[in-house]
Amino acid sequence: MSDHLVRAPRWVRLAVAALFTVIFAVVLVKSVQSDGRSLGFAFGVNWLLMAWAIVVGRLVLFRFPSNYYRLRRFEKDGRIYDRLGVRWYQRSFRRFVWSVNLSLVRSQLDGRAKVMESTYDPESGHLYIFLIITGITLRAAALGWWDSVAWLLLFNLLHNGYPVMSMRQLRARLVAGQRGSHVDFDRGGV
Repeated sequence: MSDHLVRAPRWVRLAVAALFTVIFAVVLVKSVQSDGRSLGFAFGVNWLLMAWAIVVGRLVLFRFPSNYYRLRRFEKDGRIYDRLGVRWYQRSFRRFVWSVNLSLVRSQLDGRAKVMESTYDPESGHLYIFLIITGITLRAAALGWWDSVAWLLLFNLLHNGYPVMSMRQLRARLVAGQRGSHVDFDRGGV
């Protein structure tokens, strides 16, 4: 997508984002109707929605209200995410996913804040996709397509659930590092 469109007036960006959303929605509905019970659909729908999130996310701000990104008490130390296997996910998929620019965190005074803010858009996109696919999964369950339900749940968790948890854990680790706790990003973190 050209930078020219990204710098266009807000109403133009909203119109183009709405057009892309309608196109992606039509493709999604047609895919569900024609191939909604296949492994390929369950995998592909995640990538279709990720493409939508990337395109539309460049045109309009995808973020939730700022209160959403605030860490909750149970998240502050990041251990809840360790127990849910987020470190395993980060180590396993490090080559394929977004990672922390450690030189930015270490060299700039506001580096931690910049890295923390850079997690907002990807987390928002993955959460939107997670919710959409959850809706598709509920529809598949209502139709009794239990094989599709299983594949949709698996791929939704891997493609969207774990990335959301990973972003939240990363912010918890950065906050812990600000408080003086040792945060080791080189040993198994993102």
